[in-house]
Amino acid sequence: RFKQWYQRRVRGEQPAFTEREQRHKFRTADENGDGVLNIIEYVALRNPMTTGYVLRRVAQELLEDFDADKDRRVSLDEFVHHGASRVGDAQDSEIDSLRRAEFTAVMDINKDKFLDVLEFRAYLDPRGRNFLTNEARLMMHEADKDQDFRLSMGEVKGKYLHFQRHKENQVIRAIHDEF
Repeated sequence: RFKQWYQRRVRGEQPAFTEREQRHKFRTADENGDGVLNIIEYVALRNPMTTGYVLRRVAQELLEDFDADKDRRVSLDEFVHHGASRVGDAQDSEIDSLRRAEFTAVMDINKDKFLDVLEFRAYLDPRGRNFLTNEARLMMHEADKDQDFRLSMGEVKGKYLHFQRHKENQVIRAIHDEF
């Protein structure tokens, strides 16, 4: 479902943000809560994940959402079986396996078998390796027709518009100056 939602947004078939999402995004960017944005808060509005305080807030929101037992940390089981993010694939053992691997190999930095807010933040940070790897994985999945995990010039040309639309993502633009 996420993939379909993402593709509709990238193709412009769905508004970038609903009114509710826009209000939430504005309130999140408005660090001091005065109802107006200064220049730093404007940067946070346009490129939220590149601003430290917004990244902290998003990481905290995710932690609270995944934390079923409200102990301020997310266990492997809570991460793998998070209901809201598993609509349509809750019984898919392949997805379970992928989530377990992501949690263990990438997200659980201190190897204590739990995720805290700092580990969520590190995972989400668009300047970090995790974000860039996930971005590349998504782009590869979309363009790699023969599924050999390598892109030929023909595959890149075949998905030219996909790569061009990808640059419209404000976070990606903030990181990749070639766009």
